[in-house]
Amino acid sequence: MNKSYHGTTEDLVLPEYGRNVQNMVEHCLAIKDREERQQCAETIIKIMSSITTADRAREDFEQVLWDHLYIMSGFELDVDFPCEVTTKEEYTADIERKLDNDHQRRPKYRHYGRNIERMIAIAVQEEDEEKRQESAKEIAVQMKRDYINWNKDTVANARIFADLYELSEGQLYLDEMIVQLPEANDLREGNGSASQRKSHNKRKR
Repeated sequence: MNKSYHGTTEDLVLPEYGRNVQNMVEHCLAIKDREERQQCAETIIKIMSSITTADRAREDFEQVLWDHLYIMSGFELDVDFPCEVTTKEEYTADIERKLDNDHQRRPKYRHYGRNIERMIAIAVQEEDEEKRQESAKEIAVQMKRDYINWNKDTVANARIFADLYELSEGQLYLDEMIVQLPEANDLREGNGSASQRKSHNKRKR
C-alpha cells in the first residue's frame, strides 16, 4: 500500500476532513467483506458531506466527495462507485499543474520569496501548538535573513513578526517580548553563526 497517499504518515492527504475521517478510510480499506466495505464507504461519504458544507451548491458535489475518498485511500479502495472517480494519473497531473501555476505566481513580498509562503502554508497545518510555534520561529529567522540580504539593512523583529502574522492570515503569531531572533550580523550572507565567530576569535588569540 502506498503510504504517501494516506494517513499512515504525519501528513494528511486532505487536511480539511481531519484525522478521524482519514482513520475511517484506513479502516474501510482493511475490511475484507465487499458488502460491508461498501456500507462503510457510504457512511464515510455522509460524514464527509456533513463536514464539507461550502461546496454543496456544486452540481458535482457528490462526485467531489467520492473523488476525495478515493484519493485518501491511496487510489486503492475497491467499492462500487456511483460515479467516475479521479484516477491516480489524473490526480498527479493536476498536482503538477497547480505547482507550475504556483511557481509562476509572484510572492506578496519579493524579499521573502515564494519559499517562505510555502513554509508558512505547511506550518499553519501543524496541529501541535508547540511544534507550530517552533516552525513559526524558524520561519521568522529565515524571513529576517532574507530581508537583510535583500535590503542590505537591519530590521526590527517586530516588523518580521508583523509580516509573518500577515502572510499567515493571522494563524502564526510570535510575541516580540518573548521570542528573540538572531542579530542582523549573524544572519548576513557570508557570516557564520555567533558561536562560529567566537571560536574563530579564540583561535586568533
